[in-house]
Amino acid sequence: MIHFILTFGKDAANSPFGKALKDMGVKHRIFSDRISLKYHYRIWLLLVGWPRLGLFSLKSAWRSLRSSPRPDAVVVSSHIEVLAYALMRLLLLRRKPRIYLLGFIYTRRSNPLIDNLRRLYYRFVFSLTDGIICFSELEIERYRILFHGASDKFRYIPYGLHIDGYKEHARHDGKDEGAHVFSAGRSGRDYRTLFEAFGRMGHPLHVVCDSEAALSGCEASPNITVLKNCHDDCYVEELRRASVVAVPLAVSDISAGQMVLVQAMAYRKPLVVTETPTISDYLTDGSNALLVPRGDADAMQRAIERLLDDRELAARLADNAFESYEAKHGVRAYVGNIVNAVNLSEQTS
Repeated sequence: MIHFILTFGKDAANSPFGKALKDMGVKHRIFSDRISLKYHYRIWLLLVGWPRLGLFSLKSAWRSLRSSPRPDAVVVSSHIEVLAYALMRLLLLRRKPRIYLLGFIYTRRSNPLIDNLRRLYYRFVFSLTDGIICFSELEIERYRILFHGASDKFRYIPYGLHIDGYKEHARHDGKDEGAHVFSAGRSGRDYRTLFEAFGRMGHPLHVVCDSEAALSGCEASPNITVLKNCHDDCYVEELRRASVVAVPLAVSDISAGQMVLVQAMAYRKPLVVTETPTISDYLTDGSNALLVPRGDADAMQRAIERLLDDRELAARLADNAFESYEAKHGVRAYVGNIVNAVNLSEQTS
């Protein structure tokens, strides 16, 4: 029996994630609510977001540990949920469930003292877990060095997600396609390089980003539109109508950009992405995307112009990306990979 603590909706048991678990015959129970951790200012996260998540985690852990049948394992998505479950497990004098942390990403800090304190904190968190699931092979090797005491706990699975109506919009008829190139995201982005490329091109670029830090140093241009309050339907419409999706990355040692590129794959969009070790788990240059060197505005410009000019190439890359999404990154594949990672850890423990 596996329990899942999910924060993307109140009725996650009837979501595509929950239905995939049912279809696969996995014995499970889901505890869910909509807990958003999106923020404009970090103080909101500290004073509102994390406390909300903490309260939800404690309530879910209490209900989970007192349910029947008792869970053998629980899958959570944050360090706060790990602490909540570990605390309830201690108070109820339980050895189970085994705790698995899904989607861990660790970013280093420039201040050595802060960085060391954070590493000590996560070492403590990891001592309470039985498995840590990450979204790139490179991160597994990196974390095994950074957190050597937990080196045997790390597992890699490809990132995945469900996208409503993706098959309806994954077409090549061109009726809904606009002229703009689309980019989005705030973490680990290199918008300075992307803006430099488009400053010379004159082609329309739409960027969905509400982080001033991510946009720092970018030179404005009349053909570049930054959308700071574009979420949900607005975001989907911008992506759906794009002719090309660009994902410029500034980091090479942590997962970044996977959500946007997987969404683009599902909507059958040709991709131009910065080539990094973590991206190689998802894309192959010339097969399902064009990959460009990090920080190279000339290469970024050439790749985007190539796809805008050669629509046959763009369609071929988009078709291959769509097939990759359905085979590796759709919700059924994603859920199956999570369950397999948990079961593998259970068998080897």
